[in-house]
Amino acid sequence: MRSFVFCVLSLSLICSSVSYNLTFAEEDAAQYLLRYKFTPSQFVHYTVDSENKISVELNQNKQTTINTAKTEKHYRVVWVDEKGNGTLETMIDRVQMSAQFDKQAPATFDSQDPKQKDLKQYEKIRETIGKPTRIVYSPLGTIIPKAGDSKPENQGFLIPLPEKEVKIGDTWKEDYEIEVAVGKKLRKKIPIRRTFTLETVKDQIAEIKFKTKILTRQNDPKIGLQLIQKTPSGTIKMDIEKGIIVLQDVFLDKAQVGIFQGQGAMRAISSRVETLVDPTEIAQENKKSEAQ
Repeated sequence: MRSFVFCVLSLSLICSSVSYNLTFAEEDAAQYLLRYKFTPSQFVHYTVDSENKISVELNQNKQTTINTAKTEKHYRVVWVDEKGNGTLETMIDRVQMSAQFDKQAPATFDSQDPKQKDLKQYEKIRETIGKPTRIVYSPLGTIIPKAGDSKPENQGFLIPLPEKEVKIGDTWKEDYEIEVAVGKKLRKKIPIRRTFTLETVKDQIAEIKFKTKILTRQNDPKIGLQLIQKTPSGTIKMDIEKGIIVLQDVFLDKAQVGIFQGQGAMRAISSRVETLVDPTEIAQENKKSEAQ
């Protein structure tokens, strides 16, 4: 009798294990079509929290500059054509910035403050606030140039998506170039590649990891210095059903030695978190901060 019970229990456990493994196998084999979905008159709001720390060492002296910024921005979908391409009107609504050199008092800026309070270094920033810019994106996140325009050099603010369906673990790539100065007038293009990997999908939220690398070896510290902040890595979360990015978490920690005629070094540490938000929540937070 005991042998019979043991056999039944063993068979039950085996079947359960097989079912469990099959579930994971099915999840791994599932294919996902990642596409941006634009709807006319749609408003999408984000907050961006960023910090950039630059440390420079020369002759045993070290100086550090820390820049922080909190940005409120949005885009409005003006038009969507029959192919799903969306004409997006982007706008920066508010910027709060701080720049601190070593232990000195930080220089601050808030675009909601009167213009008279602006420090000269922030004048260009204010000029961008509330100024709409229109750009056309495909459902794959590529920029559609206007008729007669050449292919845009900038990457835009939407990440590129794969052309075909992908499963967990699949990758896709984006190749582009960055110009650097190699002399007073001469410039050089450096090939860069970003590689994206679909890590997980849970409750229709796709988690995508990415990393960036320079494709050619660079031995000149002057060029390396210009590229020090160009190879971030991070995590992106996308709502597959809504076709919208809900989070971008980007980080970088790079160093360059041999600068200043071989006597110095620089280290750059930066972070950037962009979060999809409800505009009413932003308004409530702003009211609270103004009341304090």
